[in-house]
Amino acid sequence: MLETCHAQVDLHLYVPSGIHPVHDDRDVTRLTAAVRDGDFFRASHQWRLPRLLRHGGYDLLHTPDFLVPLICPVPIVSTVHDIIPIVHPEFIPRSMKVRLLPLFRAWARRAVSGSAAVLTVSEHSKGDLVRRLGADPARIVVIPAAPTLEPAGGPLPARLAASLPAGKYFLYVGRADPYKGLAHLLRAFARARRDHGLADLRLAVAGKLDARYEYRSLAAELGIDAQVVFLDYVDGTTLSALHAHALAYVHPSLYEGFGVPPLDAMRHGTPVVCSDRSALPEVAGDAALFVDPEHVGIFSDALREIAENATLRRDLVRKGFLNVRRYSWNQTAKDTVSVYMRIASRFACPDHSRTHDAA
Repeated sequence: MLETCHAQVDLHLYVPSGIHPVHDDRDVTRLTAAVRDGDFFRASHQWRLPRLLRHGGYDLLHTPDFLVPLICPVPIVSTVHDIIPIVHPEFIPRSMKVRLLPLFRAWARRAVSGSAAVLTVSEHSKGDLVRRLGADPARIVVIPAAPTLEPAGGPLPARLAASLPAGKYFLYVGRADPYKGLAHLLRAFARARRDHGLADLRLAVAGKLDARYEYRSLAAELGIDAQVVFLDYVDGTTLSALHAHALAYVHPSLYEGFGVPPLDAMRHGTPVVCSDRSALPEVAGDAALFVDPEHVGIFSDALREIAENATLRRDLVRKGFLNVRRYSWNQTAKDTVSVYMRIASRFACPDHSRTHDAA
């Protein structure tokens, strides 16, 4: 139910089995348990979802990506976090979106032109939508994301503590896609060890490993395979401990629509070395040591500086705590609901006793 006069929203979730009411996170977990990759790419959803919306008397549809119905009986609010396949197709050449780039571009253009409002996570992403897809800037609302990792306050597990002494390792968290910059970090770390006397430091790489990319081989080629600890996926408690005990967190990504990991690090009181690309300066503010990740000399110099300058680390930690206060999931939710109310009010029925639902 979405009552425009009383700021009350009832959410319903569309999954392949139908549209169902959602009251809390447990409902979301239960309803999405059977959803598989590719489910919503099926052509049948193009007629099935509009029919369910029409018969349910819903007020609006919020889609969390570009897969909007071509014909929809209610106004649409869509979220587009970024359009990396369009802006930098060379960053993810094996992605299905890049392989079907003309189709993706056409559907993304349809999403931003056919939505009553488009939500995105940064001014940088908004600019991409305007420049690359011809989106109307007046219909784009920037609503930032927020940190996702709760500080747990625990020690490193014993299995990791031996190879990652507290305060003696850099931390990287992220996927293995080449645009995330891990190869640049490995090269900079190797040079920092060789040229700057950082031989006692380690590098922890957390994130699901991807057999398509041979980072272990690159580490061996650079002579740092014994100093780089590839952790694969780790649970939230372990990841929190990795942040808390790291010398610094390093985020070398070449492109981000937002960039949550640096904020997670700041929330843990971990100094941040961050790429100077895309939305990252906007998100990190003055609370990171920015580098050009593709310039190995500059990057290695930054690693040396953060390792040797305790005053710099303390300053970045202080600024990080201040910066992260700008972001809150509660504020994100409030701002999103505000968009719902504004859009729904345009189509509100004069009879306020009528029940309105939002899918």
